Amino acid sequence: MSFSRHIVKRMTQMLVPKIRSEYPCVDGIRTHVMKCGDFPADQGKKLLYLIIPGNPGVVGYYDKFMRELYRAHGGRIPVWGMAHAGHVILPDDIIKENSGASKGTYGFKDQIAHKIAFVKNHVPRDTQLVLIGHSVGCYMVLEILKHCPEVDVLKGVQLLPMIERMKETPNGSRLAPSTYFRWLAVFVAFLLSFLPDVAKRWLLKLYFLGRKLDEGAVEASLNLFDPNVTNNSIFMGWQELSLVREPDLQCIGQHLDKLIFYYGVTDGWAPVSFYQRMKNTFPQGDIHLCDRGIQHAFCLEQSAEMAGMVAEWIEQATAAEGGRPLHTG
Repeated sequence: MSFSRHIVKRMTQMLVPKIRSEYPCVDGIRTHVMKCGDFPADQGKKLLYLIIPGNPGVVGYYDKFMRELYRAHGGRIPVWGMAHAGHVILPDDIIKENSGASKGTYGFKDQIAHKIAFVKNHVPRDTQLVLIGHSVGCYMVLEILKHCPEVDVLKGVQLLPMIERMKETPNGSRLAPSTYFRWLAVFVAFLLSFLPDVAKRWLLKLYFLGRKLDEGAVEASLNLFDPNVTNNSIFMGWQELSLVREPDLQCIGQHLDKLIFYYGVTDGWAPVSFYQRMKNTFPQGDIHLCDRGIQHAFCLEQSAEMAGMVAEWIEQATAAEGGRPLHTG
């Protein structure tokens, strides 16, 4: 690495801005949106990362992943992430502003409509999107591609995709019986919600004992002590079991040039057989099988490594489009 490039990299590491939280009203629902960076003033074509989480859809889990993506491109691409409806505890001032609104229980189809509404109404029109889905968020990325043809999407990145046959997966078969205990889980969350935050953090650190969690993981997990969040997460998961069936091969084939798939070797939500089937169906597709030991919940401990890979893919994509390659120091 040249001395000048080293200096640029060091400056970028120091200048990554604090991620800011906003709470826009999306399809009538106050939604937690995290934003890292702004569009550079001297940039002609605006490029934006948008992260769609898995379940639970607490966007705070992706704090470090967002920072690393922003840093990898030298601050040239802002990174946004949006939570699922009802999966985050809202700040007191936002709750007071919406005191008359029902918290509601949002199903899987509601969450898909929620993401489509955000892309259509809250992303600047003159922006080219890099959609990043994680787990069941990958299913939502496909739905956005299908229902938002007017949106300029450079790439749809499918990280550890959970887009098919959820009931047949090892984790899906284990999850199915637990959905019958939804209200018991909600009741336990209700009881735990009365604990002070210091006690909740202690319980989480005990649960994650021996693991080096990425920034924001413990704080994000505090949301799971809220009974409304627990209810929405379990209800959404229960509906996923019945709705995530056959992969949408028509949509995938139509948008294959925009899609990048990254499957895990030991992923309980997407066995290697799913990768092999996808690769055989679309041999010309950009479909990868992990060789780095990255786990399904990469946002807990492996954000930096995943962000580095994604940044490289997007640099290659922008260069292939004939645009200015983006610096990934």
